[in-house]
Amino acid sequence: MDDRLNSMRPPADAIIAVTYRCNAHCLMCNVWKSRETDALRPEHMRKLPPRLKTINLSGGEPFLRKDLPAFVAEARRQCPNARITISTNAYLPRRIAGMMDEIRRIDPAIRLAVSLDGIGAAHDRVRGDEGAFASVMELIDELTAGGFRGLRLSMTLFKDNLDQLLDVAGLARRRGLELGIVAAHSAETHLGLEQAPTDGMGADLKEPFQRIITEWLRSWRPKQWLRAHFAYNTYRYLAGRRWRFRCRAGGDFFFLQADGTVYSCSVRGRPMGNILHQSWQEIWQGPRGQQARDFVSQCPESCWMICTARSIYRGQAWGVIAWIVTHKLSAHRGLLRLPDPAGIPASHRKEELCGADSPH
Repeated sequence: MDDRLNSMRPPADAIIAVTYRCNAHCLMCNVWKSRETDALRPEHMRKLPPRLKTINLSGGEPFLRKDLPAFVAEARRQCPNARITISTNAYLPRRIAGMMDEIRRIDPAIRLAVSLDGIGAAHDRVRGDEGAFASVMELIDELTAGGFRGLRLSMTLFKDNLDQLLDVAGLARRRGLELGIVAAHSAETHLGLEQAPTDGMGADLKEPFQRIITEWLRSWRPKQWLRAHFAYNTYRYLAGRRWRFRCRAGGDFFFLQADGTVYSCSVRGRPMGNILHQSWQEIWQGPRGQQARDFVSQCPESCWMICTARSIYRGQAWGVIAWIVTHKLSAHRGLLRLPDPAGIPASHRKEELCGADSPH
């Protein structure tokens, strides 16, 4: 057996799409156009590597599956130390709230990430359906009134909703909710989108990101400092100043599609095997698994997503801490400046005061 396989550690993170079906019509995602059939079943969670640390149950819209609680139960039994998060578009607030009551009995530590990409009509426009924002607010009200503490918001940022960033951050702050800001990616493997709709964002990126990152760094909550670091690199990704790092897709994390195929990642992932027909060892240590990792080693994308970030935070913790200390001081002194987006002529750039463009 290849020595690389003998020394390979098990993955820590997984994104699992439990369904192709989706009731939204989002501008930055084509999952809702899929005609594929869901083959993944709750019992297939018994094949997951038991040492997973995080599991994100996604879709499509996972709450369209009546057996979603069974997915949570099987994943919890198989991976007892994993933190499980469900992602939702909140289109079915009453159904979701009811299912969450059952799911919380199965896993009291469950987390729910609710997509919010704008305020009012802006969110409806991004999601492609009137009433989408009202459904989000109804679900937030229902779950917070019931004392659910695992709720967070997630904003997918691209050219059509950049002007909503500060307003969404303000709503999260007023409601006392965590906010994750993620850049739209091409994600052909997962979202069926060959090109991310992020072109043309340019100089308009800088001010809202600088205000949010400064606010989070001035907080005395360590989670907000980490979110500031993540937001900073989201900005760099969108601004064309990507951080070049060694991606650990197919090693530290993987993506499991609703047809049972295990991919190295959700963006340009290569198939490693199928959990419906193979054992985990056959998938992870088989020839297709190694071929997928070989592709990752040459992949030029440098994606900045939660899964890639987790690998970096675990492997480069001291670098992240150093960034937080340096930039927190700058934020408190009012000196934090982000690098200009790539491609802006030097004559149009404002002077940088704190060297924020330095690598971690």
